Amino acid sequence: MPCPIQLASKLSGLSQHVIRIWERRYSALSPTRTGTNRRMYCDEAVKRLKLLKILTENGHRIGGVARLGTAELEDLAKDVQVIPADPTMPVPADDLVKQSQLEEPEKYIDAAIAASKRYDSEGLRRVLLQARLHLGQRGMLHQVICPLVVQLGSKWQQGGLRPSHEHIATAVIRELLLTPVPGCQTPKHAPELVVATPAGELHEMGALIVAATARDMGWYVTYLGPNLPVEEIAACAIARHATAVALSVVYPENCPRIVEQLRRMRELLPPSMRCIVGGRAAEGYRAVLPDEAIEWVKCLHGLDEALCKNLR
Repeated sequence: MPCPIQLASKLSGLSQHVIRIWERRYSALSPTRTGTNRRMYCDEAVKRLKLLKILTENGHRIGGVARLGTAELEDLAKDVQVIPADPTMPVPADDLVKQSQLEEPEKYIDAAIAASKRYDSEGLRRVLLQARLHLGQRGMLHQVICPLVVQLGSKWQQGGLRPSHEHIATAVIRELLLTPVPGCQTPKHAPELVVATPAGELHEMGALIVAATARDMGWYVTYLGPNLPVEEIAACAIARHATAVALSVVYPENCPRIVEQLRRMRELLPPSMRCIVGGRAAEGYRAVLPDEAIEWVKCLHGLDEALCKNLR
């Protein structure tokens, strides 16, 4: 019996947002509509969503598999090999949550914080890798990494974590986000994105999340890191003939120096090269730069939409 998108999302493990994008941009499936224009998904559609989730989490690009028949998707899924956990790497007995019990994103976050408090970088790495296996790369980013980063910052400010706890967690997250998912291959003619933060912006995590998201969606990513003059970022983007530049601005907010750098960045880039700016402080800068040809991103879903524009 056909089901609404909320249930299709739960059954397939994909967010409603991803399902809509796969329908609209990639024609992955065509749900029926009720008299009130409500999407309804049959058993075949849900099966396709499950198969597409498996394939995209194991190196296939959605644009390459979205229009295949269900039987073809099944054949491809048979060849997917999930690499088991290394049996030589024991899990500490005092983990907050045993790996077999890690089902909800909140439990992954709790386990990650507990590992950080023990200075257990290997334990933290295992928790995050397990989250990626269970939730997929997109789910890990949206449901675990982003809220984990927020909690780490809050607990550090409130005295619940030492600076060294926060630093070891950040180091592991950085390593994970900079490492492509095993099996993923960048398409030959992929658009290129240059990612960085402008001079004075030392917070790197937002830029790392942008880079990981873009790579996962099929972009070729050139990552320059934090705290770089916009002249250097633009020089790289122009030399690389990049499709777009993405900047993350988190702190400080409403800084005249950052305002000038964002304006200067747009001036330095060719008119045809997109300039995407996001991060916690981005909305404040948007208010003082309304006439600049900058694409402002409010959230991860907005980033997905922005990055989809150059994908086929």
